[in-house]
Amino acid sequence: MCISRFYQVISVKGSEQLVVNDLSGRESLLSMLAWTGELPSQGDWIVAHSGYALNKVDRTEAEVAVKEWRQAVAMLGEQTER
Repeated sequence: MCISRFYQVISVKGSEQLVVNDLSGRESLLSMLAWTGELPSQGDWIVAHSGYALNKVDRTEAEVAVKEWRQAVAMLGEQTER
């Protein structure tokens, strides 16, 4: 099953690709073929699905969601250590 994920833009490679970090800090290359609108900039948060960048996410909303996701992952890690 594929799910959409948040990524933070590291750099824009023309109008065709983005270099991004996922929530774990892993660097990836995403296609811009499904993108519409203004190109993202370094530091922007985006949503991508199956290797395709889809749209930009409000920075404040993304940072709140990322913080909550990291807290949930930490809690799950604590539960599996017991």
